[in-house]
Amino acid sequence: MSKFQSLKTINLFVIALIIMVLANCKPPAKVPNNSKALLAQALKNKDYATAAFAYNNLLLEDTTNMEYTDSLARIYIRSGNYEGGLRLGEKVMLKSPKNTKLLELIGVANEQTKHTDKSIENFKTLYSLTNDIVYLYKMSAIYFDNNKFEKADSLSDVLIEKADTSKKININLPDGSSQVVPMLAACYNMKGAIAAEGKNNLQGAVAYFQKALKIAPEFSYPQLYLQRIAQYVQQQQQQQPR
Repeated sequence: MSKFQSLKTINLFVIALIIMVLANCKPPAKVPNNSKALLAQALKNKDYATAAFAYNNLLLEDTTNMEYTDSLARIYIRSGNYEGGLRLGEKVMLKSPKNTKLLELIGVANEQTKHTDKSIENFKTLYSLTNDIVYLYKMSAIYFDNNKFEKADSLSDVLIEKADTSKKININLPDGSSQVVPMLAACYNMKGAIAAEGKNNLQGAVAYFQKALKIAPEFSYPQLYLQRIAQYVQQQQQQQPR
């Protein structure tokens, strides 16, 4: 047998061996996607960081799933990832413009990222969809926080006309805690704050704070304002020449 024929025989043997090996090989097993199980466990444990990870994995497989996108947007906003939450939330709102729960979170996210005009529009839309005066109050508070006192004052007047003591609202306090108070008390407190800080009308401010406390005696905000006003007045009196 020539050298060439010997090499040819070896090559044929190698090819046959490779075919035989391949024929006996099983395809690799598909790795199971446990994202749904992981998500269920994370939500059960209120582990929202892991839930966000699971939702991201699920969205890699189904990028058009608005339910997953909505849920991930909410987790992002509630955990302080406002930019990520806004990007996903606005995508959902294009499909579901009356999704009020998500829109409320988008309004908060826009407020936190200093997109004040967008936040106002979000809450204005919410009010038109729900007729809930809580959103008018939120707009008034945003105007106040941005030193737009005239707009805040005008909305507060509308709120006082519409509000009654049966309507409650959760107010964030300076120490980071919150307090549920009647809406009308919150409105009078807002009017007092505007009078004190926006108009330098301490006498008018005191009258509004007292109205707020008459409705909600335990309301911390007007109590705090009245203490500060009393301290300010005392300091001014002490500085006056005798």
